[in-house]
Amino acid sequence: MKLRYLGHAAFELELTDGRRIVFDPYESGSYDGALAYGPIAGSYDIAVVSHDHPDHRFEGVVSQAAAVWDGAGETEIDGVRITSIPTFHDETRGSERGTNLISIVEADGVRVAHLGDLGHAITKAEVPALEGVDVMIIPVGGYFTIDAAAAKAIVEEFLPKIVVPMHYKTGKCGFPIAPVDDFTMLMGEFDEAGGSELDLAAGSLPTELKVVVLDPAL
Repeated sequence: MKLRYLGHAAFELELTDGRRIVFDPYESGSYDGALAYGPIAGSYDIAVVSHDHPDHRFEGVVSQAAAVWDGAGETEIDGVRITSIPTFHDETRGSERGTNLISIVEADGVRVAHLGDLGHAITKAEVPALEGVDVMIIPVGGYFTIDAAAAKAIVEEFLPKIVVPMHYKTGKCGFPIAPVDDFTMLMGEFDEAGGSELDLAAGSLPTELKVVVLDPAL
């Protein structure tokens, strides 16, 4: 399969059979233009959504998907298994910014976890399904989500094979959040993909933790 970073917290998974899954598609130009990534075009087979804020759920994309998963629990859609775990968007059990879903998509023999706008620490006891996932897509920018230090602690708790940071400050994001450098400096070694895509195959995943920074495609 191929993982493609669209921008902010939006990612696309293209399966080996050509089907496409989108995580948290944003509304381009939302928040009075603060989110300036380009529009997400095309239709998807599955849309997976962590919560209803405009930078994570754009109905212009979600409504066009053949199937939508935005609830807690487990489901299987044409052989794609999705497990979503309820968490919170803040450190006060949702009193500030509401709830959030962590979603794990399993397809082509690879488990990809998207942590949405996670706003608090989590442990293996609380979210056992996350332990040892193949790919963890994690927010690192702080302010609205966990920050770089909290993201590092979560990575060390769950030990995924590949970590892809998201939800950080760029030239197309006017939110008061930190750049990805804050996270990569804490993590030490990391790879810059030099593009927006990452190929994933069950038989060729790294045996040790690898941090990969993807460039937003839009």
